[in-house]
Amino acid sequence: MAELFTTAPEEVLRYFRAKGSQPSFHWLDVAPEEHAYAFTVARSAGFDILDDIRAGLDRAIEQNVPFDEFARDLVPTLQAKGWWGRQLVTDPLTGEQVLSELGSLRRLRTIYWANTRSAWAAGEWERSQRNKRFLPYLLYVMSTAREKREEHLRLVGIIAEVDDAIWDRIFPPNGWLCQCSTRQISGVEARRLGYDGSPPPELELMPWTNKRTGEQVMVPLGVDPGWDRNPGKLRGMAVGDLVTERVRLMPPARRDAAIADMVASPAFRVLVEDRLKDAYLPVAHLPAAVVERFGAGSGVVNLSTASVRHILDERAERGLTAADFRQALTAIAAPDAAVPRGKVVVLLAEIGGRWWRATVKRVPGADEWWLVSLHPKSAGDARSFIRSARRRGDLIE
Repeated sequence: MAELFTTAPEEVLRYFRAKGSQPSFHWLDVAPEEHAYAFTVARSAGFDILDDIRAGLDRAIEQNVPFDEFARDLVPTLQAKGWWGRQLVTDPLTGEQVLSELGSLRRLRTIYWANTRSAWAAGEWERSQRNKRFLPYLLYVMSTAREKREEHLRLVGIIAEVDDAIWDRIFPPNGWLCQCSTRQISGVEARRLGYDGSPPPELELMPWTNKRTGEQVMVPLGVDPGWDRNPGKLRGMAVGDLVTERVRLMPPARRDAAIADMVASPAFRVLVEDRLKDAYLPVAHLPAAVVERFGAGSGVVNLSTASVRHILDERAERGLTAADFRQALTAIAAPDAAVPRGKVVVLLAEIGGRWWRATVKRVPGADEWWLVSLHPKSAGDARSFIRSARRRGDLIE
């Protein structure tokens, strides 16, 4: 796929650039789920080289820079900073001194491959979500490697719906230097290739133990541990977890600025327009009076893909857009009225001469708030609702 572009598509760059930096000692110290939102290099802890490698990879991904050029530009910097060759380093897990290989062309090639390939895979997954309405199936395609892995050849020809759970475990790459891929196809082509609607085959799972943590997990036969996850799908789930938790811990001024940046970012557009499956983002913060009334610890409100589908797709006649969403979110942060109803709070606000009604639900056990509905209201209906709530004594002042 990368060979088709002189510069990487936006969704490929977005995956890599959204990651935070996380030094580590061993690749097993960072769980597969964390790789979806954290950029790390094994044995980088204690060396000021993570940003240098990241900058080189960013350019390599954006401009489709070949490995030889990537390494040529980076090696002098790594050598000057002492991150090269075999050296004695301290393992933070055991406290022991071990002889480890730091920088080398072999390691740089692995770093280059893993990060560029994961970014392209995440971009391909995002495109598959965007196009699944008219290309609803994925076909597992044979590797282009000269020497093909027998276990991966068993997967060739599998056809399943884009959202089938099988792609959680075998969406390529499925191992170090794996060159397998998928191709998105129509229903007509799927039937022509023999697909009859039957579920995909059950994957044979094998136990694998992380020698660093002792944790045992089950991975599909032939898939390298750590590569049995779909990077694009994990990004949708994990980034929401990471960002929301960080926003919750910020002081109010920084929190509000961070949420405003999030709503203005490409990530919000992807969530609202492209319906990235299983994704969510923090999009607003409730007024302090509402948080206090519910006895909540946090007032951060999340928007999920499922709610976007409900608000936009199931009520398509309203013709709401991403721009409408951005404007209407003010109704949550600065409402003219807030009315509690059980586990939800209804918020109304007049924005730019148009009234909006938002319903936000609280999940008490997790101390979370989720936007579940958002739509315009007539001025008469909105004011009548507010008057009725005030008469009943339900209005949060």
